[in-house]
This record gives sequence, structure tokens and C-alpha cells, in this order.
Amino acid sequence: MNELSIIIPCTSVIDLLPKFINELARYLMENPSDIDVIVVVNPNANNPESVLEYTRERYPWLKLTLLQRTGKKVSFGALVRFGLAHSGSRYTVILSPYGEDDLSIITKMLNTIRQGAQVVQATRYKRSEDSKKIPLRFRVYQRIYRTIIYLLLGFNITDSTYGFKMFDRIFIQTLGLTQNGYSICPEITLKAILAGGKVEYVSSTVNISRFNKDFRLYREGLGYLWLLIRGMFHRLGILWF
Repeated sequence: MNELSIIIPCTSVIDLLPKFINELARYLMENPSDIDVIVVVNPNANNPESVLEYTRERYPWLKLTLLQRTGKKVSFGALVRFGLAHSGSRYTVILSPYGEDDLSIITKMLNTIRQGAQVVQATRYKRSEDSKKIPLRFRVYQRIYRTIIYLLLGFNITDSTYGFKMFDRIFIQTLGLTQNGYSICPEITLKAILAGGKVEYVSSTVNISRFNKDFRLYREGLGYLWLLIRGMFHRLGILWF
């Protein structure tokens, strides 16, 4: 069993994967650990085998698995769940291949989760210099969602919707993940808290990528809201989350 699996869901183009793998491989060489990488691409991705060939040629030491979903185009959460089904690690971290996430904090996240946390969430809103980089509309969305979480569930969570998080794979899979969209991100955090798990937060810078255009609030909003309703019922003892 590896200690950590890095799951990389490619919801959009895969052309950036070689550049991303270069950056990831450089980070892993500087911070060696027992890590494998699982890349999950959509059915419409062209020639994903070239990414595997590229990695094997340049980084033969890198343990990389490339998976491609079949059928119609699937969304972020479905790709994450597919990657989790093929992971055998103790911990898992979700990482975007489009340049939004700060690779340098992976070691800090891993050290934090080793101390007994079930989820380590990268947060963009703990430091003002980080949050200022987020477009205003997303800051407004996050503030509204954070307020509703507090009103319905009583939790003060700085950042639940950011996909960059590390978690205890077995603990989270035991709780059951059901969301296929981006709502899988708060699902992981909220289910961990409601199950008595420990959630820690690590401040993170973030870059807005012009290559990842998959998120749409009108499409994802219902999933986010449904999570809060289910969480409220669970807290009241009416319906198991």
C-alpha cells in the first residue's frame, strides 16, 4: 500500500498534462515519499496514451496510472470517484492539472494528516493576500455558501468547496461518496465532520486557470444545496447523510 495517491481529474483538455507532470516530477524528486499518481481523463480526450508514454520515457521512476472513463463526458466528481476506486493508498490528495493548486504545500498537508486528521483542506480564504486573487463572484459565492453552512449545520468552515484537499481514503470511502459534480468537494469535508472526523486547514495560494472552464454555478448549485439539506437532516437525526 502506498502512503499517498495523487488523483488528477482532467475535466477539460489534456494538452497541459506533460507540462504539469514535469512540475509534479520535479516536486516529487525534491520531496521523495511513497506516492503514486492516478490521472483520470474524460472519454473525449484525444490520445491519452501519449501522456503515459511521455511519462515513462522521461520519468521511469514515477508510478503513474492513466485511466479513461468510457461513455459520455463525465464531470469532476465522477472522475475523482473513478480514480479513488483504483487507489490502494492510505491517503489521497486531489490535484488539478491546470495550474490552480500550489504543489509546495503537499508536504505540509501530508505532515498534518499524519498527525491524525481525516481531511486536510487547502484554504484560499485564511489569508487576505490569497483570497484577493480569487475573482469577486467566486468570493461572493463562497461567502454565501459558508454562511448557509453555519446557519444549517453550525460549522464555521473557511473553504469547503476547493477541490485541493487530502484525506484518509478508507475513512472517506467508508462514509460513501455520491456526488458526480464539483459538489464532491464539500461532500468530503462535510461528511468527515458529521462523522466525527478531524478536519485541518492549510493556507494556500491559488491561480485562476483559463484552461479549466468546466465549472458552471447553475449546473453545480443544486448539488451544493442538496448536500446542505442532507447534512441538516443528518444532524437532526432524520436522515442518514
